[in-house]
Amino acid sequence: MNVELLLHNARVFTADPAQPWAEAVACAGGRIVAVGSDDAILPLAGASTQRIDVGGRLVLPGFIDAHVHFLRYAISRRFVDLHRVADFAAVRRRVQEAVQRAPPGQWVVGIGWEHDLWGLGRFPTRADLDDIAPHVPVVLYRMDMHTVWVNSKALEIAGITRETPDPPQGRIERDAQGEPTGILREWSAVRLIQRCVPEPDEETQLACLRGAIAEAHRLGITGIHDQRVENEGRESLRAFQTLCERGELRLRVHANIAAAFLEQVDALGLLPGFGNERLWLGHVKVFADGTLGSRTAWMLEPFEGELDNRGVAVTPADRLWEIATRAAEAGFPLSIHAIGDGAVRAVIDVLSEFQGFQETQVMRGATLPHRIEHVQLIHPADLERLARIGAVASMQPVHLFTDWPVADRVWGARARYAYALRSLLQRGVPLAFGSDAPVAPLNPLLGIYAAVTRRDEHGQPAGGWYPEERISVAEAIRAYTLGSAFAAGKERHQGSIIPGKWADLIVLSRNVFEIPPEEIPEVEVVLTVFDGAVVYRCV
Repeated sequence: MNVELLLHNARVFTADPAQPWAEAVACAGGRIVAVGSDDAILPLAGASTQRIDVGGRLVLPGFIDAHVHFLRYAISRRFVDLHRVADFAAVRRRVQEAVQRAPPGQWVVGIGWEHDLWGLGRFPTRADLDDIAPHVPVVLYRMDMHTVWVNSKALEIAGITRETPDPPQGRIERDAQGEPTGILREWSAVRLIQRCVPEPDEETQLACLRGAIAEAHRLGITGIHDQRVENEGRESLRAFQTLCERGELRLRVHANIAAAFLEQVDALGLLPGFGNERLWLGHVKVFADGTLGSRTAWMLEPFEGELDNRGVAVTPADRLWEIATRAAEAGFPLSIHAIGDGAVRAVIDVLSEFQGFQETQVMRGATLPHRIEHVQLIHPADLERLARIGAVASMQPVHLFTDWPVADRVWGARARYAYALRSLLQRGVPLAFGSDAPVAPLNPLLGIYAAVTRRDEHGQPAGGWYPEERISVAEAIRAYTLGSAFAAGKERHQGSIIPGKWADLIVLSRNVFEIPPEEIPEVEVVLTVFDGAVVYRCV
């Protein structure tokens, strides 16, 4: 055996029940070849073996982000960053500075604003931008990416006037006189603006992706599940393929497909898993509803204080059934965005009925479980039902940072079952964790901290938000590793440190099993191994 890389003097959390802990790992040919004690593994080293003494630090399987919009994240790193800016005047200053720097004819694009932080008691309007950007088009994505705030110049370029009708399952907000306010909600409305904003050229996209992959390695991420929406699928998949062909894709990419492209994929005869060990086709992505922050999540009962608002059924139940049927015939499982309790119930209803249909179908490549993305709010009556259908709850606990005070305000007592991690695990629902970047920070350790403490980055609320839903460090790590691998149908290849699996490993600066949970955000990744090679090191 020609061992190429050997990590030793380590505290290895394998995520393997048969051997939970070890001291050393040997890798060769991009695979893990041996796991065990230092005494057993060190003799495997040869003259050419790269041996790394990790100094007793914690070794984990590489993190797998189960829900990320990676190209959008990569490009958005160049946008005006408005995440967690609580002062409305500071938001305006950042935008104004970008407007002043913008070359003639260039759009100013920002991301991350949260009107709930500003204390205005309202959504912003185009009037809040027109005085600082009268001639430069400005589009600012809310942190959930489901709402945009634009100025009058952007509306003018897009041709949006009082006569423009609301697109299906979208909303153009209007004032008392019927004029557009500058707020557009949900993707069909967002696209009215987005189609006018020039996209970066291919080489710029590739440069952005290279930078984002390097950042992923710094954060210990070795795999992602790339979620698609209709307007970014082509560019994203092409960019990944180009990097793969050039030998630069040092990331495992489970590439989901927007439902709008299902017919084309089926016509070509493609199936889930088509690709290679670094890039393959995954699920069919569908949106059932909107979001909490945009007040477009599909609710069983209205938002608190909004008796006429139960959110938006972006894909009603009958249409979900049609897509599920068509996807099954094509051999694809579903990945369904569902945030409100109404959306989650509708998805469970469809998938519950769909189980019988599946049994009679020739499900080519049906080794992947269905997934519900987000599951931010679930009615307690639906917990057992979700467990029975066997779908994965693909969740992003890092959203707790921004969502808990908003959920308390607009969902009231219903928020008891928001991010119901413990309740879901107790019933046997598989969990897969991700970030939803660029909506939230990419750092998996922040998500683990949120799941374990139920607190935000400021340690609030002090006792944890509905602390009975906290989970353990081990459970959170499994959700970010083996749980994500299971959701992609790749649990035989990644997600735990077992001989024969891909050699994707990370080393942490501190042992998250031993430190106080509130210190987890301070932990750093000091070494990332991808495919048996060191791709990041700061020790």
